[in-house]
Amino acid sequence: MSKIKLQSQLKLNTQEMEEQLDKYLDPVLSFRRSANLPASTMANLTIEQQQFGLHWVSVIAATNAEMAYQFAANYANAVTCLQQNLEAVESWIIESMSAFDKKGLQLSMTVLHNSQKFADNFFKKQQGVSLDEIKKVLTTYVCGLSGRPLKIALADSIYTDTETLFLPGLISDYGSKEKNYLYYKLLTVYLWAQNWYGTWHYDLDWTIQSYEDSKKALLLFHNIETIRLLQRVKDKLPGFYRQISHFLEDYHQLQQLQQWQPVFFTLSNTSCTVETSFKLLAKHYSLLNPVAFHFQGILNSDEVVYKKNQRILKEKKLFRELLAKISAEKKPVQEEKETINEPTSENNFSIKKLNTPINEEQFTDTVSYELSLDGQAIMPSDEMQSLISNIYQDLGEIPEEYLVAAGSSHYVIENHQTKDNSEDVWSGVYHERDAFFYDEWDHIRQHYRKNWCVLREVEVSGIYDDFIQKTVSQYRGIIKSLRCSFEELKDENINIKRQSQGDEFDIDAIVESYADLSIGMELSEKIFIRRQKEERNIAVIFLVDMSGSTKGWINRAEREALVLLCESLEILDDRYAIYGFSGTSRKRCEIYPIKHIHEDYNAEVKARISGIIAKDYTRMGAAIRHVSHLLEEVEARTKLLITLSDGKPDDYDDQYRGEYGIEDTRKALFEAKQKGIHPYCITIDKDSGDYLPHMYGAANYALIEDIHKLPKKVTDIYRKLTS
Repeated sequence: MSKIKLQSQLKLNTQEMEEQLDKYLDPVLSFRRSANLPASTMANLTIEQQQFGLHWVSVIAATNAEMAYQFAANYANAVTCLQQNLEAVESWIIESMSAFDKKGLQLSMTVLHNSQKFADNFFKKQQGVSLDEIKKVLTTYVCGLSGRPLKIALADSIYTDTETLFLPGLISDYGSKEKNYLYYKLLTVYLWAQNWYGTWHYDLDWTIQSYEDSKKALLLFHNIETIRLLQRVKDKLPGFYRQISHFLEDYHQLQQLQQWQPVFFTLSNTSCTVETSFKLLAKHYSLLNPVAFHFQGILNSDEVVYKKNQRILKEKKLFRELLAKISAEKKPVQEEKETINEPTSENNFSIKKLNTPINEEQFTDTVSYELSLDGQAIMPSDEMQSLISNIYQDLGEIPEEYLVAAGSSHYVIENHQTKDNSEDVWSGVYHERDAFFYDEWDHIRQHYRKNWCVLREVEVSGIYDDFIQKTVSQYRGIIKSLRCSFEELKDENINIKRQSQGDEFDIDAIVESYADLSIGMELSEKIFIRRQKEERNIAVIFLVDMSGSTKGWINRAEREALVLLCESLEILDDRYAIYGFSGTSRKRCEIYPIKHIHEDYNAEVKARISGIIAKDYTRMGAAIRHVSHLLEEVEARTKLLITLSDGKPDDYDDQYRGEYGIEDTRKALFEAKQKGIHPYCITIDKDSGDYLPHMYGAANYALIEDIHKLPKKVTDIYRKLTS
């Protein structure tokens, strides 16, 4: 790098330095501001530092003279802050020029005026370690640990989604590169331990939602689980634990506190599982306050649920396909047995977990699995071993339904017999048959909670009584009137205006033509109206609130309204379906098919209407998303989603009540509109004016204050919506 040559190669005094600076700073100097101030500070520097500074004044002045002046004024201070390190000073200069290129002079001046802040960050980086530097090393390191391969990625927070370990981009707080690198290893092992030792076997949000202060419960569980995991690391990786122990001062201090000692004592038994942590949380929730371990990061349950759901479905399918392959290889042996009249049973698989002694050179203990088929031991292939290990990590077991080869009729029968009960949906795993996963809108965070709600279609037990017959008899006159009205709808014509020929004159077109004629234009021939019969192309889903608040008269009025609708709609060719909805919490959202879109209004449908009973709560968002998806798949010009409800969105957990539930429902309705579906709500809630206009829009709901008028009003509203 060239330097400014100084006269006689001597150190410049203030006057000589001012003369040199004047050459470059003249455009920004005036009678109020001279180069004297920067010259006086630069005069105290060494010859080399003066040469370096004048060189950069000339370079910066070629870009912007004001920036060059600010550099000269702050240069001597920067040399001091950066410990006479001219390479560091050059980095400071380059950052200020880069700021000028990106944002202009103001940002550049901010950098030049804050050389101390730059110096602090610069030396931190000098002794720090960046993730980019060691990402490959950490990836290799974590691959040496047991369990599925884990990726390493940059993030603002420290957490895992069970497939990736998210770490900060730079660690520089621990005095040397060696210590900062070791801290990265601590974070890596800690997040790996969450995956390997079962922190995520259960849905965390679901487990802690019963606590009065769920935020405190989450933080306290995180502390307890951190203690459990560190005890496992200490037991399995004693050498590594000794290396990182100086990072755990706050952890060791907590261990000395009397109120925490029972927790440490219980978790000193390294056979403890995540269930132990949950039990300790319940036992000590009111006795302990959570603390902040600097290395533990956050528990990102949303991301974990999303990744696990995807992975579990994929791995279950692959696992059963591999079992089918093993079964196929065994088939010739079975056939040979059958020829000598030896009976064979259905293929019966089982798995045994084998633990080999710890090998700290490989960082942890190695686990293998023995597969048995009809009592005969089979050593699984490497692919099967890896897959079994992954499933154990996610579920803590190999569920029975996994141990049936793909394509086996036994699996289908067993699955239908044992998994139709909605009570079993959340018995430990996320992959039950017929479960639908839906996002939910969190208006506070302004983003979706991925796969947050789990919904199942639950069969309605039909009641074959005289309810339908009595309803038809009670409303005989109204039904007759409604059928006549719907008959008119069926035969209704549409008027096509401004035609050259037609059934009657188009008065509007005649007036416009007369106006054209008065100004000398030719009279238009298109002055007729032509009537044309148009085929109705309508599909509608009625979504019926079956929450607990609909007991009694409301439930009866809803069923009567459905009977009147069905009896009247049979006149039209409109396709319609009826679904009830209820549930308890985000994991028990339930939809009750009463009439499918292409199903006839037959005795079975009538029995289901009669069998509608009040259930649990009103988590509307998931139900709306589900029926919107069903309606989206129907080919129709007009699609309606009509909800019959007695109140606002509500659920067992306090979070969904109030604004959260209203905003999620509003978002679900907006999603329906994006699919070309027109939502409408019929309610009996007198307070609906506080929330329905916000959810549906001012013109897309109707309030029926007298519940006894609900049956007739529903059919009237339908007629208006579709005419």
